[in-house]
Order: sequence, then C-alpha cells, then structure tokens
Amino acid sequence: MEMNGEQKLKKMKRTPRWIIWMYVICILVIIGALGVRYYRTEVNKSEPIDFTTNGAVGMNTNQHAFLKIEGLTDEVAIYGNVENKYDSTNDRYYIAFNNGYMYIVDLNYDTIKQLKALQDYTYSTDENAKKPEAVTVYGMTEEIPEELKKLVIDFYNKSVGKEYSITIEEFEDYFGSVLLNIRKDANDTTIEELVCVISGFTIYIVAMFHIMAAVTKGKTKKYLKKNDYEEELKNQLEDESNIEKHYKDKVILTKDYYVEGKNGFRVFKYSDVKWVHIHYLKRYGATIASSIIVYLKDKTKIQCLEIRSAATDEFLGIFNTICERVPEDSFKGYTNENIKGYKQYKKELKKNKKTEI
Repeated sequence: MEMNGEQKLKKMKRTPRWIIWMYVICILVIIGALGVRYYRTEVNKSEPIDFTTNGAVGMNTNQHAFLKIEGLTDEVAIYGNVENKYDSTNDRYYIAFNNGYMYIVDLNYDTIKQLKALQDYTYSTDENAKKPEAVTVYGMTEEIPEELKKLVIDFYNKSVGKEYSITIEEFEDYFGSVLLNIRKDANDTTIEELVCVISGFTIYIVAMFHIMAAVTKGKTKKYLKKNDYEEELKNQLEDESNIEKHYKDKVILTKDYYVEGKNGFRVFKYSDVKWVHIHYLKRYGATIASSIIVYLKDKTKIQCLEIRSAATDEFLGIFNTICERVPEDSFKGYTNENIKGYKQYKKELKKNKKTEI
C-alpha cells in the first residue's frame, strides 16, 4: 500500500533504526559481560591450593594457589620493558622462603611493599631482630622459563658460595616445578571490564549523534512551522509523478523541496537557498567523506547528504538538481567568487536590518 504525504514525512522524522539497534546491542553486551563476570567471581570461584604441596614439584600450571611467605630475597630478575625497569607491568622475580624451602615468585609493587619487613629480616645480621609475621599471597602457577632458571641458579650460587652451589639439573629439587605469579588473578575479569568500557563508550558516541539528530530535527520542524511549509510539503510528497527518490527513499526531491531522513531530518525549500556547494573531507590526500552544504537566505547553514566516500554519480546528480532549482541569483559551487559574493550578501543583509531598525 502506497504511503500518503503525511506518512512519508513522518517516516523521514523517525529516529534512524541503527541508533536503536546500537543501544540494544551495547546494552545486551554489557549485561552479558557483567553476567560472565559475576559467574567467574562469585559462582565459579576457584579455591586456592597450597603452593608448598610437595615443594611445588610436579604441580600443574594455571592453578590458583597461595603461599605463606616467611622470607624474601632481593630481586633476581626483571622481564618486560627493558627501557624502563620501573614499569609496573614488568615481571619481577624473587626467591621466597617457607618452612626452609625456596620458591620462585613474580611480585607486583604492592606485594613487594607488603613484604619489605620480611625481606629486611632475611638479610639482617642482628641476632636479636624480631621475625615479622609471615604474609600469605595468592596467584597463579606458571612454567619457569629456562633463562630464568639459569638466573636463579646464578643468584643462589653467589649467595651460598662455591661449596654449596647447585647445577641446573638440581633446580627442581630446590625450587619446584613452577613459579607463583602474584600479578595474575584466578578470577581476572579484565576482558569483561574492557568489553563494558568499549560498549559504554559506544553508547556515549551514539547518544551524542542521537542528540545532534534530535536538535537538527527540532530546527527543521521549527523551519517548516515558521514558514507554513508543512502542508505544501505533504502534498508534494504525495505526488509520486513529480518526486525523485534516492538512497533507499531516505532522500526525496520534490518540485520545491529537498527532504532527507538519511542522517537526521532535514528539509529546505529551493527558493530559500542563497548558496549551495559540496564539502569534501580529506585525509592524507584522499577524500573520505562528501556532503552538500546549503546556506539559506536568512544565513541558516544546513549540512545534508553526507556520504563516507568521494562524490558518487548519485550524489552529484542530487547536487546538480538542487543547483537547477534554486533561484538564479544563488551562489552555486565552492569558488573564491562565490565565497566573496556570499560574504558581501551577509554584509548587505546586516546593513538592511540596521536600516529597518
């Protein structure tokens, strides 16, 4: 069934469907991410195992574990940002002590500060020094890189002297099969949180576009009401024999009006146009967007029909049709002559208003 003029105009005024869909999709994604986060942190929470079990020999990787640290060495090695050893994302490896056994741990800055008293006690020569309370830390088990094993062996041998030095073959007997990475959380929800942030930012961008579209719609409705154009426009939209449709009926050219619902609701009457030209947005020498800019006789600026590419034949056809239908004394195209002519027009318009006052 063919729509009448009023129905066509109402359709043009509607909020673009993609905006509604973006809201729905982003909200569903956020709900889903929060649901996964809740499941991982509350429902499927893993209980940590004792890292000292069998001296960490034969222990699997990627296990949630805890270790009660009773002593700590100085830093054995740093992996990561070699240009900045203070980067908080770097891996910092230490030897931790528990009940006379040694374990390799990867610590973050907060844990290092927490263990400072135990570290000082480990190197203290004061026989009367009071031993600090042990600190329990939590993390994930990881494979020990071969390079790190060599560094640990060298560090240990320098500390105990040649008489008690050990070889790489004895490493597992002294330090276990895996290390404990304190910087990793068993219930790490970084991905879920990142998804929520990206979705939230997307909603913000879409909302900004939605608001701008609503403002444009309000200005257009005010323009139609002020000039009493709406009934005439409805009648012309109803006359199928005298209208041109473009961009899946989102742009309609009637005998006297340009009507757009593609990038927000925009309408202008050709007889009101003083200057029309094409604006090209370029990046690195290439045109990435094209739009038609219209200035009405009251200096109102309307940016319409924006496409994400260089001007196409359909785009140029619409522009040429507008140029054919605007008044003879209108400026057509972006030239120095037209720029100067429009500036002069604005000066004269301002001068005439002052004279009227």
